[in-house]
Amino acid sequence: MASVPQDINDRLRRLEQELRALTTAANRRPALNQITHGDVKIGEGGGLSVKQPGGAETFRVGEVGPVVGEHALVVRRRDGSEALSVWNGTTTGGQAQAVRIKDAKGHELLSEDVVAGGLARPHLPVVMSPAQATGWPSTKATDWTDFQVAWPEVQHPRMEVFAQAVGNGNGGDIRITVDDQVVASGSTGKAIQATFKIPDYEFGAHPEIKLQARAKASSTVWACVQRLYGVAS
Repeated sequence: MASVPQDINDRLRRLEQELRALTTAANRRPALNQITHGDVKIGEGGGLSVKQPGGAETFRVGEVGPVVGEHALVVRRRDGSEALSVWNGTTTGGQAQAVRIKDAKGHELLSEDVVAGGLARPHLPVVMSPAQATGWPSTKATDWTDFQVAWPEVQHPRMEVFAQAVGNGNGGDIRITVDDQVVASGSTGKAIQATFKIPDYEFGAHPEIKLQARAKASSTVWACVQRLYGVAS
């Protein structure tokens, strides 16, 4: 097909359209609610704040106050109560900032000891056992006998245990079972000091954990669990 010659007016109109499209593209701004490359840097005492439609602040990182100059992080619930924070309320002494998690009433559920290390809260119980072995459960039976039992609400996939046994005569054996599965064993000459996996672990379940013992012929065994707690994978 033969080309149709264009007059100068057609060419000018086409150039005008192309120029308009080019100008529009050059002036188009990127979306102001997205950051696709690079970092956001806030300095000179500034901060980043996220607020609800009503104006209540739910998240802030930077200079959070009420202490001027302390840069920290605070996460709040929609009612304004503090849920999580990394701060300590002072800028002097070089003290590390504590991580704190609070309930809706303002009670600290978890916090760290920034002076000595470790936990500040929660307060963990310490279980004590009789110091004299004669105060421990005992048996002369040669079959496995239940000495101690627990049904904890497990929150860790493994547990660490320390249990001791003493005996007379030929002594005997001890073991730890979880839902009737043997997970650790020892004897009157060998304490149980082990870390074991909880069989068929399910968070929040209540497995049956037992200390069992059996004596050899014409002997007696005394035994006691003295440490048992959950640990991570």
